[in-house]
Amino acid sequence: MINAIHIEDEPRNIELLESLVKIHCSDIVNLVGNAGNNRDAIALIRSKKPQLVYLDIELNRGNAFELLEELHNSGELDFQVIFITAFNEYAVKAFRYNAIDYLLKPISIDELKEATMKALSRINQQSGNENILMALNQLKINLNISKVGIPVADGVLFTKTDDIVRMEAKGSYTILYLADGKKITSTKNLKDFEAILPEGIFFRVHHSWIINLKFLRKYYRGKSSYMEMEDGSTVSVSIRKKGKFLDFL
Repeated sequence: MINAIHIEDEPRNIELLESLVKIHCSDIVNLVGNAGNNRDAIALIRSKKPQLVYLDIELNRGNAFELLEELHNSGELDFQVIFITAFNEYAVKAFRYNAIDYLLKPISIDELKEATMKALSRINQQSGNENILMALNQLKINLNISKVGIPVADGVLFTKTDDIVRMEAKGSYTILYLADGKKITSTKNLKDFEAILPEGIFFRVHHSWIINLKFLRKYYRGKSSYMEMEDGSTVSVSIRKKGKFLDFL
C-alpha cells in the first residue's frame, strides 16, 4: 500500500478521482489528502510525505511545473508523479520531470489503473534498492571501501568514488558523470547522494550539482560564479552555496 495525495482545484474532479481510486485501486493506494494550489500543496507534501502525487497542471494561483520546480530546488522532489489534465500540450514538458504517466480528462479507468500500477512498481523498486544501498554504504564505512553502490533501474551498480566527476539532479533521478566520459542514471535523488558521499571530497555547489573537488580545474569569480572541471564541463555555483564553498576552499 502506498500513500498518495491529489493536487487539483476543481471539487468535482477531486471527488471523481477519490471515487475511482476507492473502487479500482484501493488495494494499492491510500489517498491521504488533496490541495488546490501550490502553497497548500507544498504544506501537504511536507506533512504527509506521499510516495505518489496525482497532479493537475493548471491550478489556482500557479501550475504544476512551478510546484515541482520549487520542490526540486529544496530537495523535496522525492515522490512519483502522475499528471491528470485536460490539456495535451504539456505532455513533453511533463515527462521531463520523470512522470509515471500523463492522463487526459476524462480519466480512463484502465489508464488510471495501469499508471498507478507502474507507480507502485517503481516505488517498490526504489525501496528495494534503498535497503541494499543502506547495507552497502554501511559496509563501505566498516571496511573503508572506496566504492559506492548506485541504485539504477535494474539493480545496484558499484562505482569508485574517485571516478565520479560530478552529479546532476534530474527530478527524482540523478545523472552521474564519470571520468571516462560515461554517464549513469540513478534512481536516487541528489539529496540522498549528498548524505552518503565522503565529505571533503564531494561538495554540493548548487541545488542541481554535486562536484568531486579532485576534478576541479578552475573557479571563476563574479556575480554568476561557476567552475570548470577536468572533463571540460562547467558547473554553476549558487548564491546560497557560494560563501560556504569559498570558505571550504
